[in-house]
Amino acid sequence: MLPGARDINASIDEDPPGCIWLSPSAWMSFLAGFFTLFTVSVVGEMPVGEIILMAAAGWALLCVVFNNTWPGPLLQSRFLWSLLIAQFVALGSYIFSDLYRHSFPLDMARGWSRMVFLAIDIVAIAYLFGCARRNFFIFQLGQCLGAVTSALIVGPLFGDMWKFGIGAPLTYLVLFIVPFAGAVATMIAAGAMGMVHFIMDYRSVGGLCLLVGMLTILQIAPTRFRLWLAPLMMIGAVGAVLWIYGQTQGNGARATRSDIERSAMATAALEAFEQSPLIGHGSWFSNSDVYDNFMLIRHAAAKQAHVGGFADPNKDPGAVALHSQILVALAEGGLFGGAFFFVFGAGLVWALYAIVFLHRWQRFTPFCTLVLLSALWSLFCSPFSGAQRVSIAMACGLIFLLQSDAFNSNPAMPSRP
Repeated sequence: MLPGARDINASIDEDPPGCIWLSPSAWMSFLAGFFTLFTVSVVGEMPVGEIILMAAAGWALLCVVFNNTWPGPLLQSRFLWSLLIAQFVALGSYIFSDLYRHSFPLDMARGWSRMVFLAIDIVAIAYLFGCARRNFFIFQLGQCLGAVTSALIVGPLFGDMWKFGIGAPLTYLVLFIVPFAGAVATMIAAGAMGMVHFIMDYRSVGGLCLLVGMLTILQIAPTRFRLWLAPLMMIGAVGAVLWIYGQTQGNGARATRSDIERSAMATAALEAFEQSPLIGHGSWFSNSDVYDNFMLIRHAAAKQAHVGGFADPNKDPGAVALHSQILVALAEGGLFGGAFFFVFGAGLVWALYAIVFLHRWQRFTPFCTLVLLSALWSLFCSPFSGAQRVSIAMACGLIFLLQSDAFNSNPAMPSRP
């Protein structure tokens, strides 16, 4: 029997015989996370961490073949198989769309491989996290250390070390350590980190930190009162974000440019989906005018807002990745091309509902809440490429763990998506 197989009925808290802290699965989790931002050129830019995940998925497959059993409980998750089926449907839609639109061969290869690699990443994560739940935290530790190391070696994007280097890793570290001091300390720390992020012009994570702090109030309240308190907490979170943003906005032009670009990307992708809701425009829109439309929308919005810093709309946009995972999938592959993200989004909503309204607050709750909120934000406001595939798979792994009750949560659970 190959090592690595586990009793499918075993608890994820129950380590396999002879397991130590630095088990092979723990090392693979750490290295896969650490090398997420280091890439090699294989068709497109492929994260080195994804190669490690491919090796883990291959080992899990060998365990299935030679041991004739599932190597861990999470690989039997119905949600996992729902994701894989949805991804198969999405891949088929991409293939049809590319053939219909006569997409460029390189873009077809990039689009199809992106879908295949995401499925492999999810299987690998299900195997690794199924070996022990601590592999989720080890993976996150590796990803945070890798982000800082990459920024130090290669240099942060746009020279912004906080936003593209230490900001997010420091936030995860704070929300992992401070909850050991209790819920009140967590609320203060989350609010303080939110304020710091707004001052450093990292608005998305700043807003998420404030939301984590507000949700902590819900999570420590009696279960029967949480749904009643939720609207008040949401109003409070929105009010806090608007007030802090108004007090800390120091680079209005840069923030306005960022807002214009994201809005133009979303508008272009949405208009592309409306133009062809069933067939889509093909991988990377290689044989369509979607990017040209984005450039025109952005130019018009920037001119109206009296801000510069954008390329002329008549120039080649280059390798621009539109910042919306679900909208890009819909625009590229049509309605069925977004099948995976519909299922993934439903899983995120379920997991957030469970962790906020049903589970008892514990020291891992703020950390997990931030991971889920970040994944939900990325679903609408981050590109679907490279390192984001690994992050999507990691968020799926957390959903698998929550569904398996690996965090010793309240057993009263809602219906799974």
